[in-house]
Amino acid sequence: MNPSFERTNNRVFTGIFLIIGGLLLLAYKMGYPIPGWIFSWQMLLIAIGILVGIKHRFQNFGWLILIAIGSFFLIDQELADASFHQYFWPAFLIVAGIIFVLKPKRTGGGCGRRMRQEQNTYSTITNTPTGITSEEDYLNINSIFSGVQRSVISKKFSGGKINCVFGGVEIDCTQADIQAPACLQIEAVFGGIKLVVPKSWTVKNEMDGVFHGVDDKRNQSTINVDTLNKVLILKGSAVFAGVEIRNY
Repeated sequence: MNPSFERTNNRVFTGIFLIIGGLLLLAYKMGYPIPGWIFSWQMLLIAIGILVGIKHRFQNFGWLILIAIGSFFLIDQELADASFHQYFWPAFLIVAGIIFVLKPKRTGGGCGRRMRQEQNTYSTITNTPTGITSEEDYLNINSIFSGVQRSVISKKFSGGKINCVFGGVEIDCTQADIQAPACLQIEAVFGGIKLVVPKSWTVKNEMDGVFHGVDDKRNQSTINVDTLNKVLILKGSAVFAGVEIRNY
């Protein structure tokens, strides 16, 4: 799919959500029998989860966590005798575990299509063939209630995948190199991720999320923007999480 067409679709879906929300709020203010829970923070999480899922074609689990949290507390609020809130954390851990167990293992995750597009563009401009590298050139990290530190030394680094739930991940790529645009799929929930990259790399942030931040703390004056092939693309989603990018 054409990236510009995909961005247009995302704007259309966002606009439709806003229009529906505005119409419902207008009807509520005019006295129509619209349930009050529709305008609760729980319903907002559910709506954002659906929107994030549509944008990513429901390929990551960030949207599912948002919907699950919103639904859980919405039911707890509407059913006076439920007292579901005391079971939130056990249920959350169980659901997160099920997602990790049942989710198919795919190298690069949602990055696959974008990596092919970027690498095809690079190979066309530079007349350089691209191909599949070994597994040592990919990251595959799962951090759940834990801290993970990893140093990448591959000279053909091609990205990979990081799942971080209530954890911390630090990736040092200062000794690594990339020969063609690479993509790193990040799924973070209540976690923090730190990326240390060489000065010659260009980092493109295409992540989405809720209450998240991607903080680029690199020294911009030392970044080399002339290296077309040394591009690291960040994709995925973050929920109550942060990503920090540095160079030294």
